[in-house]
Amino acid sequence: MRKNFTIVSLLLFYFVNAQNLDVIEQDYLKAIAIVKEKNKMIFIDFYTTWCAPCKKLDKLVFQNDSIQAILSKEFVLLRYNAEEDKIYHLSKKHHVSSYPTAVVLNRNGYIVNRKYGFSGDDFLSLSTSVLKFTNETTVLNSENSIIKGYSNQIDLSGYPRFYIDYINRDNTKVINTQAFNNYWEAVEKPLSEEFFSTMLYFAGDTPPSISNLALKHKQKYLELYGKLDTEILFYFLSAGKFNNAILHNSQKEFNEAKKYAYQTLTKEWTDDIIPNYEVKFLKAQNKWVEVYRFYNDLKEKGKLSNYVINQFCWEVYEKCDNRKVLSNCISWMEELTQKDVNYTYLDTYAYLCAKSGDKQKAKKIAELAIRIGKENNEKTKSIEDLLKTL
Repeated sequence: MRKNFTIVSLLLFYFVNAQNLDVIEQDYLKAIAIVKEKNKMIFIDFYTTWCAPCKKLDKLVFQNDSIQAILSKEFVLLRYNAEEDKIYHLSKKHHVSSYPTAVVLNRNGYIVNRKYGFSGDDFLSLSTSVLKFTNETTVLNSENSIIKGYSNQIDLSGYPRFYIDYINRDNTKVINTQAFNNYWEAVEKPLSEEFFSTMLYFAGDTPPSISNLALKHKQKYLELYGKLDTEILFYFLSAGKFNNAILHNSQKEFNEAKKYAYQTLTKEWTDDIIPNYEVKFLKAQNKWVEVYRFYNDLKEKGKLSNYVINQFCWEVYEKCDNRKVLSNCISWMEELTQKDVNYTYLDTYAYLCAKSGDKQKAKKIAELAIRIGKENNEKTKSIEDLLKTL
């Protein structure tokens, strides 16, 4: 309640003392001219036309008069379609690969702060997340703080062609091409922002030599590019190692990936990445009893959402032949569909019953799924096809 009161108070205060927020569409030079004139910062909102969270952020927050009133004091808002980047090259400069991404530049074009995504699904939660970020950024700017590894110039000459082509969407099939592999073999400036940005963008697909090179320069990357981007870099480098270990079904490589993750990531990150890849490795080895135990432990602790339960049970239907695991998942889906009569959940439930050999139960659930699906304008052809086989 106190948080809500604080936000409402801020909104009222700034609305009364409002300036007009300058909102610029795609024109970086116009935005930088305005911030120089008014001594403000550029809040770059990187979005795409297909990004649902981007649309929600824009509609609920950036188009809100009260939020505009708050932002207008310190910021100019530059809305930037990241997939229309052939004029100003901001997506390349700021290695933008997820949406929405926020990058704030000071009046001289240096990066003050950045954030990948804003948490929340409604006005209050989203605006709280945005305002927390902008308040933090304002403090950093008052201290003349910048992320010092990034220059204030945009020069494409230092970036590899495959990076430029990929972000421009001129060629998205660059991974493991000759040019891609040659680039990682001939590292000339490992501390440059161009190399760091390219490495961060493709971290999950770089060769092992790059993981080792990054580890060697970890402290320098922290100093130059900040904690956020450096931690994300090592998260994806670790993920790349785990994925290779799973691809090769190599316990030795998997153990090396774990060691690398522990060397490069904080406990918060390792607590996230290591269990997830351990269960992926078990799935790849068809150790479904152990996989079930992993998910059952999370379920008993209340850490498994309905969506994840359904996702796991569908995976069991597709890939697992263990009768006990199959039976347990049927029980899970029965429990789930009693609480939430959802077409997607009923669909999974019916397929599991059919796989177990209980055609009578599968038919009953399939008929219910079709009825619920049609009521909600779902596409039911798949479950109708199943019903014909029962």
